[in-house]
Amino acid sequence: MKRSILLSLALVGLGVLLTGGFIAVVERTNTLGFCISCHEMKSTVYEEYRRTAHYSNGSGVQAICSDCHVPKAWGPKLAAKIKASRDVWHWLLGTIDTKEKFEARRLEMAKRVWSFLEKTDSATCRSCHDFERVNWDDQARFAARIHKTAIKEKKTCIDCHKGVAHTLPKEEKPAATQDTADLDLEYADEINMTCIPCHGEFGQGKSDGTYPRLAGLSAAYITRQFRMFKSKERLNIPMFPFAKEREMPDEDVRVISAYFAGIKLASKLPPVDEKKFDALNRLKSATQVLNVARYPGNIIAGGRLYARECAGCHGKKGEGNKERIIPFLTGQHSNYLKRQIRKFSLGKRIHDSPGDAAIFQSFSAGEIDNILAWLSVQDDE
Repeated sequence: MKRSILLSLALVGLGVLLTGGFIAVVERTNTLGFCISCHEMKSTVYEEYRRTAHYSNGSGVQAICSDCHVPKAWGPKLAAKIKASRDVWHWLLGTIDTKEKFEARRLEMAKRVWSFLEKTDSATCRSCHDFERVNWDDQARFAARIHKTAIKEKKTCIDCHKGVAHTLPKEEKPAATQDTADLDLEYADEINMTCIPCHGEFGQGKSDGTYPRLAGLSAAYITRQFRMFKSKERLNIPMFPFAKEREMPDEDVRVISAYFAGIKLASKLPPVDEKKFDALNRLKSATQVLNVARYPGNIIAGGRLYARECAGCHGKKGEGNKERIIPFLTGQHSNYLKRQIRKFSLGKRIHDSPGDAAIFQSFSAGEIDNILAWLSVQDDE
């Protein structure tokens, strides 16, 4: 009797030990260190993730790989771990052990994650981001509008947030983000002769903001605006004579968009080399420099407001987001930006949604000036 009790206790102890060990192993595979222990992950998606708010942010709260890719509940977590065992097999085979192999399969892997998030209603996202707990008054005005619309339309997180932590596969990027390697520069120069009177030889626009800077904007963004001019979805009287298929067919739009996208304007002249100084070259270089003049307003207050209301889409420094076809604001003429904000507020130009007009109206004139003041000094660095 005593022997059977001891044997039972030993089996229970062994079971507890094995169970505890199993749980410890499962939890160990949930750590960031484990996830990036192979170079396939460390040299690719980890570097992308490090540039996002999930890795580093003002609150200091970090979301690691397992927070997004592994369910919290034990059953689904175990199922996910079993499925993940194929990753070990592909690691042994070297399926993605080079950058080229990884990029070739990026879309396939991304679709698998997106499908998982869609099927689970983005459960791992919602474990941190719960609409029921959102204080809408604390959210940025545009973000609150977007999220309320998402709730109304029964969308899930991944519907809008593909690429939130990792680079989008090239197949998912806008078609008009192509580089200028195959661009017919002579033909582009010919088309640009039509643009020069308003936008300048190098797409620098007008300092008074009458015409915007085009240089450096993404090809996809310029193309989209041109198509809106053609369809009259965006009304712009100076563009009327040119926004016609006969005057500017789609192929010409593609060419000139890529041309402007490839122009890089410096924000300041390089230091003078007195030994190799060439006055003519210096003068030519000056024509390709654009530094926005300091706009009157409270820079510090504008920076805080920009970070809250605008940075989520237009970037921390106003650099824009080419993958999402969002234009830069830093380096664009202040008066042009102010005029567009005015049009957005009056509904004469649509921002992302017609409802955004009311949001623009909620900003005071002083707040707009402060944001523009902050943006105007970002190209001084």
